[in-house]
Parts: sequence; structure tokens; C-alpha cells
Amino acid sequence: MARVNTLRFTNNTRAILPLLMGFILGPGLSLVASALTGPPVTHPTRDEQTVFTITKQATPQNTLQNALITTTPEQHIARARQALLDFQRSANPRLLGDAQRELAGVSAEDYTPDFYLYRASLRQSLHQFSAAIADLAELSKLQPNNFHAQMMRFNIAFVSGDTVVADLACDKLANASKDLYTASCRQLLRAAATENVVEAEAAYHELKTAMAKAGPLADRQALSWASGSLADIAERAGRDDAAQLWQLVLSMNPDDVYARARLAALKLATNNNAAVLALTGQYLAVDSLAVLHAIAARRQGGGEQLISVLRERFNEALWRGEVLHKRAYAQFLLDIESKPAAALLWAQNNWQEQREWPDTQLLIRARRAAVQAENSQ
Repeated sequence: MARVNTLRFTNNTRAILPLLMGFILGPGLSLVASALTGPPVTHPTRDEQTVFTITKQATPQNTLQNALITTTPEQHIARARQALLDFQRSANPRLLGDAQRELAGVSAEDYTPDFYLYRASLRQSLHQFSAAIADLAELSKLQPNNFHAQMMRFNIAFVSGDTVVADLACDKLANASKDLYTASCRQLLRAAATENVVEAEAAYHELKTAMAKAGPLADRQALSWASGSLADIAERAGRDDAAQLWQLVLSMNPDDVYARARLAALKLATNNNAAVLALTGQYLAVDSLAVLHAIAARRQGGGEQLISVLRERFNEALWRGEVLHKRAYAQFLLDIESKPAAALLWAQNNWQEQREWPDTQLLIRARRAAVQAENSQ
């Protein structure tokens, strides 16, 4: 789950299915019933006799078709933006299906900088990083100094472990005079470069100093981003205040599911299961949070119903070939199913795409558990 865009996505079929079901089980149900039973059979006795009169009216299908025809590219893009924003607040994956459908309604000749930005965000959430970078490249041609494009480019590069591209994106943020963002990305890169606790501690103090200089009146979004970066660095340095910092990020934005997952993971590591359940209980549609909730619930003697739901959810994703949240699945296999060998395979698979701190820690745990299991045989 990437930091800038905590978007989840399900396949097109699931996204469109509720719309189709509305036609079948909504007002259209009476039409279906009529088709099955049929009108009374009439046998005409003369040529001019009226057997059936067809009334011209808009059917739901025609209404939808007309709506799609009259929707402008600007409206499609605006709706996609709203769907993405709503998803970040609600974690409802159907909203991402809405966003994809709206973006698909825009013709190539009508692609704008906003179109490329929102499609890149959607593709990033699908872990289609190369496609997302391609969209950002097109956006940069139109707006070379687009701040959001550089932030997303940095995030994708950092998550996937491409420090060269991440460093270039950080340089462009510096050129745009985004001081707090620049300080955050530079110190994140410094802390992650060697996985050295001493370097991480130094990076922590450098970023904290930059935040103090910016002061409490700094741009709230920049301050939130810097606080999340500081929390990540604090974890790498093994500092005790990491959970407190993630809590600070969450207090600034309660809908930040990424910060919520990081905080819940820290609480789980200290066996504060009650805190994990409280943090995750309203976010069970998010795989990472649902898995953490299930682990904490099992430790307290429950959680079997949620575990069954997750098992079915992951099996369905495997059947479709769409396991996007590989870290969550690997953790499910390790901590719920007690299958360390399988967990290691998925943790390694995840590592090919995501190399954040939680990915590293999960890979280490899975490898250790797999070795122990093999030695015990």
C-alpha cells in the first residue's frame, strides 16, 4: 500500500455489477415479470384491429446511453477525481471502478494534465507502476513543474526501490521551492539507503529540525507528509516515538488508511491487541487493516468469521489472478494460516514491487519462519 495514494481496486466486473443489478432487480423487475408471464393473448378478427400499443419512453438502458453521450470530457474527469477523493475517505473499492469507468469515457484527443494525473493515481493503486510513470511523463510534457506529478513519481520510485529516480524527483521538488517536502524526501532516502540505524537517527533529527523551522503555520498537507516521513524514519531507527508520530499523522487526517495500518502494525508488535481492534474495526474492506484485525482478534480468542471472509476474499483474488495486496496476503499466510513457506514466496513476490519498511520486515520474518519450519522437520 503506497503512501501518497492509498487506493484499492477491484476488477471491472465487480465495479459494474451493482449497476447491472439495479436494472434487473430495481424498477426493471416488473418488466422481467411481464416478459415471463406475457400479456393476454389476443386473436384479431379483422385487419384494422389494434392488438398492442407501444408507448415511447426512455428505458433505463436508453437513459444510461444518453447520459454517456451527453457527458463532456471535463465532466468525466471531474467525476473521476471525486470518486478517487471519496474512496480515500471511505475505502469503498467500488468508487475506484467508478473512477476507471469515467476515465475510460474520455477520448485520447481530450486528455488533459488532470486526466493523466488521475489515471496515474489509479494505475499506481493497481501496482501498474510502469504505466503510471508513463502517464506522469505525458503530464510532465504538458506541465513540467507539476508538483503532484513529482510527488507521485517520488513515491512510486521510493516504494519500488528505485533510488535514482526518487532522487531526481526530489531534486525537482527542491527546484519548486517545496522545502518541507524536499526535506522529507531527502531524509527518507538517506534513512532507507543503507538501512543503517545511525544514519536513520541522523535523518530523523535533520527532518525534525526542518519541521521546527517550518513552524506550526506550515502548509497542513506538507506538515502531514513530513510527519509521516518522520514516523517512517523513526521506525527504521528503532525509536520509541514511532507510534506516537503515526498517531499524529492520523489525528491530522483520520482517513489516512496508510498511517492507520502502520500504527496498527506497531500496536500489534507490542501485543496491544485492543488498540489494533479499535484502529481497524471500521476499515475491514481494506485488506491490510482486515488482516491486522484478524490477527489481533485471534489472539483474543475470536476472529474466525473474519478469517473465513478473508480466506474467501484471497482465494477469489487468486482465482482471478488479481492479488494486488501481496504484503497483506503474505502476512495472512504467515500469521493466520501458519504457512511460512507459502508466506515467504508471496513476501518475495511482493518485494519485486514494493520495498517499503513493512515489506522488508515481513520478508525477514517470513524467511526466518520458513527456515525454522524446515529445520523442525
